[in-house]
Amino acid sequence: MSRYEGHLSNARERTRSRAVRNGYDDLLGRAALRALRSRANVTESSWSGEQCMALRDLVRRVLARQSEGIIARPVPTLDGPTDATPFVTDEVYLVIRVSQLWLANERELWREFLPFGAVVTEFLRDGNRVAVPYLIGASELSRRLQVTGERDAVEISNLRVAGPVPYEGDDVSLLLALFRAKTSDTLQRSLNLIENVSSAIGFAGLLGSARVATALIDGIESFMDSAALELRVGVHQSWSAPTGAGGVARGPTELAPTHFVIIRRPAGKTTQAELASLGVVGGRLCRVAADGTIAPYTEHDFILVRVEATRHRDDYRQLAFFQLWQRTRQHLADGDLGAAQVLWRQTAGALCTDELIRPQQEALFEEYQRQYVALVERACAPAGTVRGGEHGDDGGPERNGATEFEDDPEILLRRLGR
Repeated sequence: MSRYEGHLSNARERTRSRAVRNGYDDLLGRAALRALRSRANVTESSWSGEQCMALRDLVRRVLARQSEGIIARPVPTLDGPTDATPFVTDEVYLVIRVSQLWLANERELWREFLPFGAVVTEFLRDGNRVAVPYLIGASELSRRLQVTGERDAVEISNLRVAGPVPYEGDDVSLLLALFRAKTSDTLQRSLNLIENVSSAIGFAGLLGSARVATALIDGIESFMDSAALELRVGVHQSWSAPTGAGGVARGPTELAPTHFVIIRRPAGKTTQAELASLGVVGGRLCRVAADGTIAPYTEHDFILVRVEATRHRDDYRQLAFFQLWQRTRQHLADGDLGAAQVLWRQTAGALCTDELIRPQQEALFEEYQRQYVALVERACAPAGTVRGGEHGDDGGPERNGATEFEDDPEILLRRLGR
């Protein structure tokens, strides 16, 4: 048995024993075991189709349980810049945030019911459609909730659920759902498990492992059979790629930076004037009165989502190239110029990653190259010379066969007149 097969067998056994012990084999355990059993026999390309099927099944089940009284619509941003970055293919990152999640009756929700939210983002990645879930369970809510003092209501704000990921074009779809279930130990263990798996792996991990992402989507779907689960807010929304010049959307069905709200409120009791009065101020849903005064919207449960495009990802230090760059800097600080040169070339190669858009790759390379030259100069004492990537105490000839590259410390020092 190979090492991989051994890990797979152990994972199957651990998942099976936990499922039986905790009594949720019919829920997530079934989905997780199904994914693990097929893991060794399914190619990565096949998983794109498997993900699409899993997401379609989940969308169908959510929409089938969607009760009347859910309003979903875009809302304008009433403050902040008006020139939002458009979605230009391969030049921006896609980011999805839960700008605000409002629960109007906290006491009822936490004492009698178990809240559970799910956001599944579908987009193009390396030429394939992928779906990445984000789970908002009771533990996430308890960590992030803010008690507002408004009729025991609570809210979550500015929670990133997808991205940043390079926008490669094509459609972007969101499935948003907020459930509540009658509290039970079995159900709570099941929900906690998939929430913990999701948060431990994170967006980047789920993006890189379609198998795990699909298993989580299957796990969410398995809860749809439970009569104890009530859909509070749910919608599936898609936007097509923008067709205007410079990535500008030509209509509401095309992808553009926007706020999108899903409110649990009977549509028949809502007038167009009320809907038109909604807007976003400071990242929160508000209502604008006829006299221009602005008041927070607090009457009903809702999820306010922000779809944004950005030209810079601030979390780039989590990517592989940054660790190589840190090691390069350390070797320069230690005076090991030969090792620094090798790692610098590895850093430059690792910067060519599909996790960064080309403009940010180039900007980081230019900045790191500037720092590299400065650090090489600083690492060498004025009285010393550099020979073949190593320190030397004499001015002898270079090592035979040395190849001159722009990043060679010796050549850099020559250019600097050292």
